[in-house]
Amino acid sequence: MYKQLILILSILTIFGASVLAQDKPETEVKEKKECSHKCCGTKDAHSEVNLEKSSESASLQIWNKVCPVKGEEIDVDAPTVEYNGKVIGFCCPGCDTKFQKDPEKYLKNLNENGSKFIAS
Repeated sequence: MYKQLILILSILTIFGASVLAQDKPETEVKEKKECSHKCCGTKDAHSEVNLEKSSESASLQIWNKVCPVKGEEIDVDAPTVEYNGKVIGFCCPGCDTKFQKDPEKYLKNLNENGSKFIAS
């Protein structure tokens, strides 16, 4: 009797392990990224400047390396804005809204190739 119980438990263990070992499709849940910058959290409407935000611009290469608003390294998951033929990246959501209000002001914060924040 004891041998039969051990045999049954062994079979169930092997069967259970094989079921659990099968690949299960992963459901990818993208969490909303929270930002610690003071620039974020604004819910202002788009400015009058004709700036285009689209998924199309996200597929283009981002021109700058640092955020023109805060000077932080850009986050590829943050929103982008296409302006004057360049895709501008930002460090966090919210900076894009500020940028849209006065893009020329914020572009002056970057050097010629967008790799350094030069504002004082």
